[in-house]
Amino acid sequence: MRVLAIDWGEKYVGLAISDPLRIIAQGLDVWEIKSEEDFVSRLKRLVEDYQVKEIVLGYPISLRGHENERTQKVRHIAELIESVIGIPVKFVDERLTTMEAEKVLLEGDIKRKKRKLLKNKQAAVIILQKYLDSSSLDT
Repeated sequence: MRVLAIDWGEKYVGLAISDPLRIIAQGLDVWEIKSEEDFVSRLKRLVEDYQVKEIVLGYPISLRGHENERTQKVRHIAELIESVIGIPVKFVDERLTTMEAEKVLLEGDIKRKKRKLLKNKQAAVIILQKYLDSSSLDT
């Protein structure tokens, strides 16, 4: 049973997928956000192709724990995914994941232009690995 993670950015969406045993997260893709309808349509195909049974979505709250405009957008996207695809969406606190993703990409000596494009995918990997690690503690 695979888990898919989504890091919803302003222009791009980062995607990561787990292995079938739900141990390791790996980056999958970065999509430009053209429209919500386009995103959900592409996501539905991806969910079918990878036989995804669970979706986690990075939940953007401030360092002080307050919700904001982006939080409302992410909630809306989660509702859209649940209604169209029929898989429940779980939220994972994404505080500092973008900074952590930047750090990983810097350490990997990735050029600035490419880093900008890859940071959402790397953030999705971090979100998913955090979720997988916490889920394994529950079992």
